[in-house]
Amino acid sequence: MKHIACAVLAAASLTASLSAQTPPAQPPAQPPQPLPGLVTEVKTIYTNIHNFIGKSVEQCPADKLTWQPTPAVRSWARLVGHITDDNNGACYLLAGETTRPARVDNADTVDSAANKLSKEDLLKGYKESVERCNKAFAAVTEANMAERAGPTSNRSKIGALIYNTSHTNEHYGNIVTYMRLNNLVPPSSAPRGQ
Repeated sequence: MKHIACAVLAAASLTASLSAQTPPAQPPAQPPQPLPGLVTEVKTIYTNIHNFIGKSVEQCPADKLTWQPTPAVRSWARLVGHITDDNNGACYLLAGETTRPARVDNADTVDSAANKLSKEDLLKGYKESVERCNKAFAAVTEANMAERAGPTSNRSKIGALIYNTSHTNEHYGNIVTYMRLNNLVPPSSAPRGQ
């Protein structure tokens, strides 16, 4: 009997101990929101990168536009012109245009047209290229994103937009380096003040 009383006491003690360790009941978890869709996700990334680039161009002192870290790489102006050209090339057909806009970075030398543009004209052309890509994003849907980007394109519509977003992001990395070399804080680091 003594053993049974000890066993009952031990069981009661264990039950009390376990119930004290059990966390209070949590309300049922809300199901996650539906995903926005591939086109929307790519556009969000594209928009973030281009906002950073636009702010970078605005920050760049006008007298630094033709500055380049070494003769082997593009100047600031040529780099922005190159991004503008890629936006135009990737997006003009998807935006419903039939003619590709003229190139801004038209020569791999200091004689490039990009190096001769004012900061305002460089920024204006850049913003127009972003608007062109915004129109392209508006025309690409979940239903048509797997279609060919153009009559002779080797990419799908979404593939062209992903490529352009990725390529632009690579060049934002160049811009960050240019800014750091000129003691400027890149927009993507500005909230941290670094």
